[in-house]
Amino acid sequence: MKPFSAFVKNNPAIMARIEQVKKETVQHPEIKPFLEAHAVTDDMIDKDLTVLQEYKDQSKLCDRCASYGQCINFVKGHTPHLYIEDNRIKISYTPCPNKKVHDEEQLMKQYVTAMHVPYETLNAKINSIDLEGTDRLNIVKRAMEICNDIAAGRPTKGLYIYGSFGTGKSYILGAIANQLKERHIYTTIFYVPEFIRELKNGFNDQTYAEKLDRVKKSPVLMLDDIGAEDMTTWVRDEVLGPLLHYRMMNQLPTFFSSNFNKEELRYHFQKTKVGEEKTKAYRMMERIDALTEAYPLNGKNYRRS
Repeated sequence: MKPFSAFVKNNPAIMARIEQVKKETVQHPEIKPFLEAHAVTDDMIDKDLTVLQEYKDQSKLCDRCASYGQCINFVKGHTPHLYIEDNRIKISYTPCPNKKVHDEEQLMKQYVTAMHVPYETLNAKINSIDLEGTDRLNIVKRAMEICNDIAAGRPTKGLYIYGSFGTGKSYILGAIANQLKERHIYTTIFYVPEFIRELKNGFNDQTYAEKLDRVKKSPVLMLDDIGAEDMTTWVRDEVLGPLLHYRMMNQLPTFFSSNFNKEELRYHFQKTKVGEEKTKAYRMMERIDALTEAYPLNGKNYRRS
């Protein structure tokens, strides 16, 4: 059997087509300057014509790719570069701008750990908060100051944001979490009732202590909708109490949202199935007072608008 090269040489139509491809390739505006700058010989071009074609057909610095996910290159998320080694034309690849953006986005996602939090809250931004009303202005202003303090490593209290349903308390917590994410600060945010249920399930798979410890030690912690959970002595004395005590003792920034003001939350902690326990409720509130500054958030219900 004749080798393929011999077959090609004996086939004028194929040879003509190869010469046409070669002519188009060497005249390509992305390739011609490289060939001239490196004094590439005709023999080198013949040996590595496929390499030059591979380079020509790919996007350079994302000029033909709308995003990392839509990358057309052979090595996804990388831009090709031609170089000469041992008289051969070769291609190297370096990360493209879209990949760098993608990698940064993936890294940034790690800075916010969310449990049972809606998509809208997870994607909230400070500059998207409706600033209508004094309450919102006061909260956003203080939130930015607190973010600056946290980023600078200065001890600071978090916020206890309270108000009626649908006023955007959770959204503001999410916006603060994302603001801290931009500073590469780790934040954990969770919806309190669902987190309590998840902890209970942890008794079955032996993950209870691990889950509570991870949340307790988060650099920044946000408890969304505290007071919406069913209050029991276990929730108060074995979950929330130790969690808040640890954060208070270690001066870890902690944020809350609630439909209750602090006096109403104290009463919530006080009432359990075993009766009223005022002392334990007051102790819980002392920890929350030590951790936060209270800000009301009144106004329209955004869930209905």
